[in-house]
Amino acid sequence: MRLNDIDDLPFHQVPTPFDVAGTSDVHFNDGYWFAAYAPGDWYLAVGLRLHPNTNVMDGFASLARGGEQRGMRCSRVLRPRHTELEVGPLRMEVLRPMERLRLTLAESPIDVAFELDFEARGQPFLEAPYRHLRYGHVINDMVRYTQVCRATGTLRCDGTAVEVDGWHAMRDHSWGVRSTMGPRTPHGGVDAIPAEADHRRYRLWVPFETSDHGGFFNTHEDEHGRPLDFEGHLTFPDGRVVRLTEVRHRIEYEPGSRYVTGGSFALRDEQDEWREYRLEDPGTPADVQGLGYYGGWHDGASAGVYRGEGPHVESDRYPVSAVPAGPPRVPEHRRLGPTEFPFTIVGPGGAHGMAHFEHHVMGRYEPYGFEGRKR
Repeated sequence: MRLNDIDDLPFHQVPTPFDVAGTSDVHFNDGYWFAAYAPGDWYLAVGLRLHPNTNVMDGFASLARGGEQRGMRCSRVLRPRHTELEVGPLRMEVLRPMERLRLTLAESPIDVAFELDFEARGQPFLEAPYRHLRYGHVINDMVRYTQVCRATGTLRCDGTAVEVDGWHAMRDHSWGVRSTMGPRTPHGGVDAIPAEADHRRYRLWVPFETSDHGGFFNTHEDEHGRPLDFEGHLTFPDGRVVRLTEVRHRIEYEPGSRYVTGGSFALRDEQDEWREYRLEDPGTPADVQGLGYYGGWHDGASAGVYRGEGPHVESDRYPVSAVPAGPPRVPEHRRLGPTEFPFTIVGPGGAHGMAHFEHHVMGRYEPYGFEGRKR
């Protein structure tokens, strides 16, 4: 074991230094996702994550624009530089916890560089913990908080400087055991327990902000459209926070695909008031496999896999379209297609803003006529 400067703080939860996790599960990790988006077809996604039980720090930066996604993934050995939030050309700094964070990307193989500050626009929302077992084995056990932000700074794309002057943005921070990160591990058995079945078939995860309030909601539904969970809140400039209790949605798609082109949703709050929102002017969406999720790395694995001392840096550029999009090295039958959609949003009273519309269909979903894994 090794001490770090942060071990001088009195916040330990287990009898080890901070760089030793309280579990030996190789899927345990802790990290961040950021996105900044603006009218004019700009969508930037950035992430950084620590995987202490595989001794890895990795991250990504991606720009989706003009129907194309360009993505860079980077990885290095975690220790001994456990507290330096920097991997390859990507660096993160916490300037004021829960208020202001800085992301910097030096020159990269995707011809994108930036220095951006993400400043909170409201309170973070602490999502309900997610725990999932398979054959008695805990394979997911994690928690996340999500926060609406604004981004400021400078972005360089193909040698041209772009002023980022208060772009809409969001960030999340999650930690725990996550089965889709780290090396693949088998979960076999013969005595399936009905209570362990995962009935989630449709997911919406949406931070947004209009000119007079911000918000966030998260929901999963079964194949018949029945809600399995829902949570969220609205935040207002005067400091008010209003809890949300229900969502209704009418999502529009490119014919024959799961590519979101628009639609609407309505949110009910704890005072039984409904607010309606319209999704308009879609920007180029992002595919998370290009960020390294779900086998998107060149070696066919995901984040959290040891790739040497590093820094290991790799990249892809490819079109994002209504047909199955994904990194060129991912076989077409394994491509997920885009899931992160930036939209202009029009809320109550015509208030305009933007939404980060995360959308997953996981198998059959009757309300919109989706069958199986076809995308």
